[in-house]
Formats: sequence, C-alpha cells, structure tokens
Amino acid sequence: MTPRRRNCIKKQGVKPPAPSPSKVFSAGDVDISALLEGAEDWDWDDVPTFTPKKSPVKKTLDPLGERRMVILRDDWTTTDIRIGDTINVLGTFDIVTPSTSSITRSIIISSKFHLLIHHPDLLLTATALSNAPQCRRKPLLSHLVRSTSDTAPALVWGNMLHEVMQSCLTEGRWETVFIDQKIDQVILKGLNELIKIDMTVEAAKREVTARAKGLVAFSERYISDSSKPSAILSNTRASHGQGDSLLAVAELLDIEEDIWSPTYGIKGKLDATVHAIISDPNPPFPQPVLSSGPKPLEIKTGRAVAGMEHRAQTMLYTLLAAERYGVEVPAGLLYYTQSEEVVRVPAGRNEIRGLIVARNEMASYMMRRSRAEDAVPEPFLPPAINDERVCKRCYALDTCMLYRKAVENVEDTTSPTADIYDLKTSHLTPARSSFFKQWEALISLEEQDLVRFKKELWTMCAAEREAKGRCFSSMVLDSSFRVPSTLESKIHRFTYRFTRQAMAGEPTSLLNGHINSGDAVTVSVEPNLLALTRGFIVDLTTTEVVVGVDHKLCLDAISMRLSKSARHGQVSVIFRIDKDELFGGMGRIRDNLAQLFYTDGDTRRLEMVVDLKVPVFDEHPPYLTPELLSYTKHLNANQAQAMRKVLTAQDYALILGMPGTGKTTVIAALIKTLVAMGKTILLTSYTHSAVDTILAKLVDADFGVLRLGNIDKIHPDVHKFTLAHRRTPVTIEQLEHQLMTPPVVATTCLSIDHGLFSRRKFDYCIVDEASQITLPTCVGPLRYADTFVLVGDHFQLPPLVRNRAARKGGLDVSLFRRLSDAHPHAVVDLAYQYRMNEDIMLLSNKLIYGDRLRCGSEAVARQCLFLPDRTFLKGLHPGSSSCHSDGCWMEALLAESCKAVFVDTDDLPAHDSRVGDLVENKIEAELVRQLADTLVRSGMREDQIGIITLYRQQVKLLTHLLQGHKDIEVLTADRSQGRDKDCIIISMVRSNESKSTGDLVKDWRRMNVSFTRARSKLIIIGSRKTLQEAALLSEFFDLMDGRGWILPLPPNAHLLHTIALSSPTTPSSKRIAETMSGYTAGHENAGTGRPLKKLKVPAPQLGLLKGRPILRDVVNGDA
Repeated sequence: MTPRRRNCIKKQGVKPPAPSPSKVFSAGDVDISALLEGAEDWDWDDVPTFTPKKSPVKKTLDPLGERRMVILRDDWTTTDIRIGDTINVLGTFDIVTPSTSSITRSIIISSKFHLLIHHPDLLLTATALSNAPQCRRKPLLSHLVRSTSDTAPALVWGNMLHEVMQSCLTEGRWETVFIDQKIDQVILKGLNELIKIDMTVEAAKREVTARAKGLVAFSERYISDSSKPSAILSNTRASHGQGDSLLAVAELLDIEEDIWSPTYGIKGKLDATVHAIISDPNPPFPQPVLSSGPKPLEIKTGRAVAGMEHRAQTMLYTLLAAERYGVEVPAGLLYYTQSEEVVRVPAGRNEIRGLIVARNEMASYMMRRSRAEDAVPEPFLPPAINDERVCKRCYALDTCMLYRKAVENVEDTTSPTADIYDLKTSHLTPARSSFFKQWEALISLEEQDLVRFKKELWTMCAAEREAKGRCFSSMVLDSSFRVPSTLESKIHRFTYRFTRQAMAGEPTSLLNGHINSGDAVTVSVEPNLLALTRGFIVDLTTTEVVVGVDHKLCLDAISMRLSKSARHGQVSVIFRIDKDELFGGMGRIRDNLAQLFYTDGDTRRLEMVVDLKVPVFDEHPPYLTPELLSYTKHLNANQAQAMRKVLTAQDYALILGMPGTGKTTVIAALIKTLVAMGKTILLTSYTHSAVDTILAKLVDADFGVLRLGNIDKIHPDVHKFTLAHRRTPVTIEQLEHQLMTPPVVATTCLSIDHGLFSRRKFDYCIVDEASQITLPTCVGPLRYADTFVLVGDHFQLPPLVRNRAARKGGLDVSLFRRLSDAHPHAVVDLAYQYRMNEDIMLLSNKLIYGDRLRCGSEAVARQCLFLPDRTFLKGLHPGSSSCHSDGCWMEALLAESCKAVFVDTDDLPAHDSRVGDLVENKIEAELVRQLADTLVRSGMREDQIGIITLYRQQVKLLTHLLQGHKDIEVLTADRSQGRDKDCIIISMVRSNESKSTGDLVKDWRRMNVSFTRARSKLIIIGSRKTLQEAALLSEFFDLMDGRGWILPLPPNAHLLHTIALSSPTTPSSKRIAETMSGYTAGHENAGTGRPLKKLKVPAPQLGLLKGRPILRDVVNGDA
C-alpha cells in the first residue's frame, strides 16, 4: 500500500506465521528491491557435504545505497534469482563487522531460519500452490487457460453447501428448518449451474442435504463462547495419549474474505474467518492451556480427511489471516461436512518453507516471459511429470498437451504418456502450432501491462498513483448516504459513497484521472488493509464517488483492526479506491483460442480461422415467401446484397459497414428474416451498448429474445428481454424453457460462460463491431453456431490493445480483417450512407474510403444545421457592433451553409497542459463550452449536440464545464463509435511550441470515427501548426485549404463573448428546444414544408472572412 523507502527489511521473529507486519512490503519498495549486481555473487551451493563457498549477494536496499548480503542454504539454493529481480526477505539481519566491504548487514536463509519471497508482486493463489507438490505445471496451466466449459457436479455441490454454511454462520441459526430453507434458496439461485451438469432440482436437493447433514451437530458441538467436552479438535500431529484439544467458535469475523499478500506473494479467498478459542491439554497439570484469536476456517464437502492439498491450502491461509488481522495465527481449521470433524492444521515451519519454495519456482517460471532481453526464450512452464495414471485423470490434460506441442515443440515418442500425447496432438500441423504459439504470446504481452498496473496497488502510495490518474486517495466513507431506489435492484450487494478527507488546500477533482463510471475498482484502507472489497464505480462527480461492491464495509470493525497496529489508540479510517485491472479475463480469452486446437474442439472454425479455408456460398439464396420479403423491402440495393450474402453462406459472411450505412438496420432485418425461416441466432458484440442498440430495434418483434449479462450494464429499454424481468423459475424445466425457447439470444463476447451455452447450438452467430474485437475474443462465441456473420469496418476503430509490442505483433488485427484480406469475395460493402451531408462525407471519402461512400439520398446530401431561433446569436452584438473588427467568429461558424470547418486557435494561443501524465487544453474547452451553450440558447436540443475528444482528461474537463447541460454527450473517439449527432464539435487538444502531436492524432481510424459522427455540422477545433505535423492531418489540411474550410480565430477569441455567455440558459430557448423535438435537420422548416430562407452574414463579419472567398461563399450560402 504506502511504499516504504527507508531501511524497512522486515524484522520479525523466525517463525513464518508471525504477526502481520505493520507495513506491507512489496516489489515497488526501494528498500526491499534486490537489484543484483552479478549472479556470481550468490551462494549457489546445495546442502553441502563439504565446506561451502560463501559468495555474498549484494543488493541495493534504499536510495542511500545500503547493501546487504543474503546467503542461501539448503533447498533455497534452487531459487532462480537473476540480476534485477525483486525479493522480499522475512527475517532478522545481523550487523556485519565493519570492513572494507560496503555491505552493512547479512542474513542466512536456511531450512531452519527465515523466508525469501521471489517476485513478491506476483500473487499466486493458495489453491494453486496447494496443488503444486504433485505437479508444478498444472496450476500454471490453470492460471494461463481458464476454461468455463467443464463444471463437475462435486464442485457445484461444494459451492452450494459453502453458501448454506456461510449463511448459518452469518445469521447464527443452525436449526434444521433454517438449513432446509437455505438449501432451497441456493438451489434456486444455482439453477444455471444445474443446467450445466444436467441435474434436476430434486436430485440437487438430495445431494446438498446429504452433504449438509453434519451442520446441526457442528453447531451443537463447536458454536459456543467456551469449549464443550464434545467439541474435540482433531490434530494430525498430536501424540498418542496426550489428551484431546477442544474448540469453541465464539464469533464470525468474515466470510469469503479475499486477501492479497505482497509480503508472501500469495492471495486467497477464505471460506470463513472465525474467532476461535482452543483448549489444549497441559499434562501433568490439570488446567488446560487456552489460546484464542482469528483462525481461517476452510470448509470441505468431500469425505477425505486432512488430505495433503487441503492442509497446504489451510496453512497458507494462516499467513493471509495473520497479514489481515495483525496477530500471529499459528494454525488453521479444516472442517469436513460429511465427517463432522474439525481438524487443526498447524502452520508448520517445514511445510510453509516447502510451499514457499514451490511458490518461488512457479513465480520464476511466470516471470520468464517478461524477460525481453533474452535472445532465446526460456521455458515458462515446468516440465510435464509424464505419469500416465495421474496425467490421464488431470483436468488440464488437453491444455498441457497443446502447450507441449505448439509452444514447447516437444516430440514425445517414448515417455509413459507418449500415446496420450499422440492422441491429443496428431492433428496439429506446423502451421496450426505456429498460429497458436504466435497468438498465445501476443495475449501474454498484453497481460504484462495489466499485471504491471495491478501491482501499483501496493508498490505506490495512493497520492502517487492518483497523480497518474489511477486512484482516489484520502477518501472517507459518507455515513449519511442512503442508497437511491434506482440502485436497490442492482447486482452488487453493497453501495457506498465516499468523499475527500477534510484537508488543507483545494482538493483535487475526482474527475482528473483515468477512472470513470462503470470501471472496476478495488477499495483498500491506507496503509495496511489491501483490497478489502472490489466492485464498480456507480456514480462520479468532482467531489464524491459512489461505489457498488461485493463485501460489506464496517467502519467499527476496520477501526478495531487498525487500532491493534497503531501506537496511539483509535485511528481514523482513510480509504483509497484504485482502478482494478481485471487481467483474469485473459485466461478466458486464451481458452477461446485453445478451444480451436483441442482434439474435441471447434474443428470447423479451426479450418476457417487458422487454415483460412475458402468459405463456400450457395449459388442461389433460399426462396423467400412474401412474409419474409416484407422484412427486407425497406433495404437499399447494398443492404439487400448483404442479406443475400448471408443467406447463401455455408460457413461465414462479412459485412463491411461504412459510417452511417445502416449496419444496425441490416442486422435487425437479418434477424427477423432468419427467425421467420425457423433459424436460431446468437447475437454478440464486444460492448453491451452495441448489443442493446440492435435489440432496441427488436422490442416490438413477435418472437422471443433472451438478453444475458449483468443487469447493471444492460440498457433499461431492453430489460424486458432479461431473465430478471421474467417469472423466477423454481424448476429446471421452467429455466430450460426460458433459456432454450427464445430463437434469439444476445450477450457480449466475454459473457459466454452462462450455463445455456453448454446446452444450445445456434444456426447463426452474428457479431457486431467485429472489427473492434481481438481475434482470440471474437472466436469465443463462434463455436456455438454453424454459420457466423461478422459485421464491422476495419477503417474505423481497431481492437483496443495497450501493449506496444502486442500491437506491433498483430494483436490489433481483428478476425474481420484477417478473413476479409484473405477472402475478399466473402465481403459485401454497405456504401450508401444516411447520416452525413456531402461536405462532411467528403473528408472520410477522400482521406479513408477512396470515394466509395455515397449519400443515400439528395436530402441527406444537402442537409444543414438549422437554428430554430437566432435571437441569442444576433444579440451577442447589439446593433451593428461586433466582437472583433473582422466580424463575429461565432456567427461565422453557426451559419447554415458552414457545414464542415476547422477552427484554428494558433493566434489565441490555446496551449495544452498536463494533469499528471494526462493532457488537457483549457482554452479549447472554453471555446467548446461557448459553442455548445450558444447552440442550446438558439433552440437546439441538447441531445442533438455531441462533443468528441481523443483525450480522457479533456472529456472530464468538458463534462465539468457543461454540467449544466446534462444531455450533451462528451465522449472519447473510442466511445463515440455507433453514435451520431446533428452537430459534432471535436476538441483536438494538442497545441504546443514543440509541435508534439502525440500518438492518438496519428491514428487515422480514430480520426475517421470522429469525423463521421456528425450529420449536419462538423466543427473541429485545434492548432494547425501543431496538428499538421501528423501525416494524415497534413492531407486533411490540404483538403480543407482547397475547399476554404479553415477559420482562424482572432486573438482572445475565447474572451470576446464572455459577458453574453455567462448568464444561464434562458427559459425561452428551452421552450424553443422542446417545441423542436420532432425537428430533423434539413432544408425544410419544421411543420411548414417551406424552403429555408438563406441567411446572409451580417456585414461586420465579412472582415473575418476576407481573403477566404470559398468560406465566405459557404457562409453566405452561395457555394
């Protein structure tokens, strides 16, 4: 959490399960970073039979250059430590006798003393580590590839029983009637899981009830403030005849507690944490020894007692509990529901050391992929154990064999698993293996950036991370907050509001940074309690943030924990809210890719996507009845051609939908036609908004539609399609009817883990925005359909890829682009657009599309922005006065005939500036505000106006300036795709003496998206001198110059209308906007049908246009 920069090597006792440190140490702390000067300095000796050679390890511990020597003994010598690696040493250093060496302290890490954590910023799960003793490879493969397709019944029963017991612990009720009620509730809640394993409610009730039979006896025996004679606590290490230990579970501290420990490099979710009182015999004395404190209680629903994996997991949980609660936790509790036995699991020194050594080995393998300097890549997976009996039963067998063949290039003909290897990999040609290896490596490159951001939660203090825009520091819980009714039905369990802690000076706005509404976040307490809960931003203003989370935040309990480590009693609870990089999703994306290559995987898509097999089309489309034709009669020739292409496709079809060409209309017509033909459709896209935009066109359809996904993120207009708005099923048959009956199922590409997909196969899968989706993500839903349709435009936004090396390697090449480049005959263009007038269309047509775009009608081509009431605009300068001797720049821009214009700010000037590492331009933002305000005061509806910028900080600045205009959307280019407005104002931001444009304005696809959002007027504001340094924009300026569409602003233009624009929007202009609610920009006056009267520009303005005859003619309407 808060970095410790001076002399902070941990100085606690030798025993590993010691009290939690008062500080959280981590890789980002300079004081514990081991910047190794030479591998030869390490002591690499094995457990010696001779006098070992002692080579010191030198490492920089703090900025002052203190050096310490670390000597490895026994099994620690196998630790694969390299120059530059980060380690965390847990133990006490000895002072070195002064000598000529610069080393001040030393420590020996041996089998008896101390611990060393290698790469502590890699948090491995305790569950994975508990599986490591048998096979190091399996947990790493499970981390890489997270399959959602296989669900074992035992796992389902275990999850349900966990929830039942946790409810009993939470509510303090253990009577049979209550337990039966909870079993019924968890079964109904888990019907989706029962669908996956094909089990009825009745059978589930029998299974869970049988496993829960010991809960009543558990409570009678162990739930108490003091131990009972029958509350025997088993101990696998107890000596025979020593006597029985007794257990009392006095209090529940937490359930499902998610604890991250950068100290030990592990994390885990504890089933329950309890305050336990243990009474141990103390022969020969009659009085037992009592001990109490927090203990992890791990719940197991199987029959095995104290198995090795279970004990290992529980031991690691003692380290996490000690970290979280700040006290020593010498043992954990393991409860087997079917044996009614609770086992004490001591945190044994030898076992903990063995687990940490295994953890270090796994972490070392994981870090090898990030060593870019390696000329020859090292293996990032341990060798296979090649045990036929064990491997054949392993859940990771398919993944293991795939990586051996495709990534590790293994040729296995002699090992005990050679026959299995051949069976699983014989279909993988060199080309297929190379494809998997390439794309798997690209995914890993992208993952590295997410891991780097994740560790900032504990390697950077909150203020530092806030300066980079990824954290809110110094936050306090607002106890007066009452959850609005609009949030009560949301999926998150708890909702809280946070505000800034009272402090000296002006607090930084919460809008300054990368965190936005809807983003995933982690809530921690500074400086000790890391990741107390996780959730999403629900609402965000300049001064407060509302967060929906999965865990209750109790201030009293948190204060009590903090006070234990505080030197002076009660302490205040200060929170930090960090943006959470959900890199766990990469495992599911890898699974999408791997599913193509398994022997029982998606062979057909393997041939199409990897082998690039030529797609086949029927010669003639199927016969369409008059009813079917009724769904397509409104389509133009291009759109009808797209429909024909899909209906004749045996494998797939690609629809290239240029801006404004009616992609959504085509998809909706296609869905209606296919349903009428008796077909089933899976509709997907990367974003919820794209899915819901299409569904909005199906709200009146006479067939069933099922919308799957998080109700929080689904548009209210299509809530009627969700399961939440249907009668709650109480049987599998009812749920099956809801899931299996609708011919159309819609969800995002990353939400295909629903139980429905284990049971249904569709005739067609339609993917919208396919050109914005990475290939491994896009192939996920395709395996659930016979034929797929990709709809996109690779001349607009590409897939979002953060890592530069991944982009350079091709991760931003979508499946849409791969297939369209390989098989152009599979592509049909939509070229007739119904959005932009011909002036706006000209920009993208010349710069991007090679004149392929066409206006869909003459009305579209000629449309202009008509201001319902120009009174306010004329009132900016009463009489014949003007704001400038060259005329009024505002009137020039808002003339009806001025349809596309670049507003040059070089004479103001309007320089960009930085907020941390974020870019904004305050003068540009003020110009945009004035334009938007004038448009609204002139009678335009706010929802007719859109503002686009490439920079998130500029979005926040503009949002703040326009907070009085709630319906004016302010968007980044990425978020604007799919939207259109009558008037679009683009703020280019970059303006500086060094003429640095940054990378974003060089992306022609983002610029294309920005330009093509406007229907009637496009205003682009920026610095010509700066922007023309970018090659694409240089072409843009040549085009604008040729048309006379550049308007230089006079000096101090942003100050010339300050008085007129400082008053609030007048009621009259709001009334005018309301009366214009049915108005569509064009050449007709609303309701009259009469041609618009040409409006001449007032005479004083002509000076501003002097020397620019084409723009002058455009403004006067004579062009």
